[in-house]
Amino acid sequence: MTLKAKLYIFAHIILTILIFTNVMFRDFSFSFIKILPLFVFGCFLEGKSLIAFSIKGQEVNISAGSAVILAGIILFNPLEIIVFSFFYGLVIIIFPLVKDLYKFVFNISQTVNITYLSYLVWANLHVENTNLLNPENIGPLLLTMFTFVFLDLITIGAVISFATGEKFRNVLKGSLDWVIVSYGLVAFIGLLLAVVYDLFYIYGLIGFVLPLFLMRYNMYLFSKEKEKQVDQLKGFNDLLKENNEQLLLTLSQVIDARDNSLFGHSASVSKYALEIGKRLGVPEEDLHDLKRGALIHDIGKLAISEKILQKPGPLSDMEFKIIKTHTLIGERIMKQTKGMEKVAVIIGQHHEHYNGEGYPRKLKGEEILLESRIVTLCDSVDTMLSTRSYKKGWSLEEVMKEVQKCSGTHFDPQVAEAFIEIANEKGAGFFKNSAEFDHDRVLKNLLIRHAKEVD
Repeated sequence: MTLKAKLYIFAHIILTILIFTNVMFRDFSFSFIKILPLFVFGCFLEGKSLIAFSIKGQEVNISAGSAVILAGIILFNPLEIIVFSFFYGLVIIIFPLVKDLYKFVFNISQTVNITYLSYLVWANLHVENTNLLNPENIGPLLLTMFTFVFLDLITIGAVISFATGEKFRNVLKGSLDWVIVSYGLVAFIGLLLAVVYDLFYIYGLIGFVLPLFLMRYNMYLFSKEKEKQVDQLKGFNDLLKENNEQLLLTLSQVIDARDNSLFGHSASVSKYALEIGKRLGVPEEDLHDLKRGALIHDIGKLAISEKILQKPGPLSDMEFKIIKTHTLIGERIMKQTKGMEKVAVIIGQHHEHYNGEGYPRKLKGEEILLESRIVTLCDSVDTMLSTRSYKKGWSLEEVMKEVQKCSGTHFDPQVAEAFIEIANEKGAGFFKNSAEFDHDRVLKNLLIRHAKEVD
């Protein structure tokens, strides 16, 4: 929890202490018999959320018990209302078995504070010794309900803002419209409950249960329908994501197809990169970018002439200079695609060396993205393993020796170490000569399988 959130909670505690001090030293009566039935009724309702929602990852519940607090504001005197709200705040904690000390303290103090402040509105505006439904009390009742709802939303929104670092105006955005409607419904129920309890005491509570549960059932149906819509949207997003992955797979084949000896190279680099990324503890979201970056790391070669790419002999200085531009070209292409910003960085850095002697920017060490360092090694490993027009493929043992030799210069030592561990565990059955792959088998059993491994 952030320092701002802790200070905010501390301010609530101070306000609660001031309220208790102010009320306790004043001459107010206290009727245990008066508050007990409503308290028990509230305990029965607590935990039965009318609706639950999430704001910036923080779960918020609008409970049927909130209506009981509103009824208490209208019916009780200051001493009764702070005692009632204090113990009711304890109930809010006990039911979900909250173990977080800060949340425990905040919920109690917040309940007392907004309840008492709302009571002050009612106490100063309503007409005493009259029926609650007296026309002169309608305005004070509505203003009291508004104050309670407003303070509850503001205090909850503030603590979430401080805890998450999100701007306050954005905290409730997206949920505020239907949350206000739900709170308004709770406030109206609180008003009815106060009238019924004032007129019929405990017998009124018994008759109040049925419509309350009918309302809860209605909200249950509403939430189920929302869940169904969310599941449908998730299914659509998964399908869209799968189609995007298939597009990347096809694109990687197009890249490799410009040189027949490279078919399967991108898929192999992706497969090795995923394995090393997992070994190094790369988060799942970053693994997804690592997979995509590895699959299309050579996309910039689409802009390079095939005469240069497929030249059987050694390249001239000018030709090699042109080849090296594929990193920047690929980075520029992918930067234009929303959601592929990190993939663009991986592509632009996959020929940088750990000691700063790579290209295009001569970055070194931690200046190079970890995912880029992984792709650098995997690209080199597959190139060493695979047969090319100018060389035969190396054995895995030869590749391992070369990686160890270049650790700290060409390759990141931790990435090299992870590769050595995986190579010792999986052997030549995992690290293969991609130039010898059957094209159809690669497509069906290698590309698709490993492209979906992180999904």
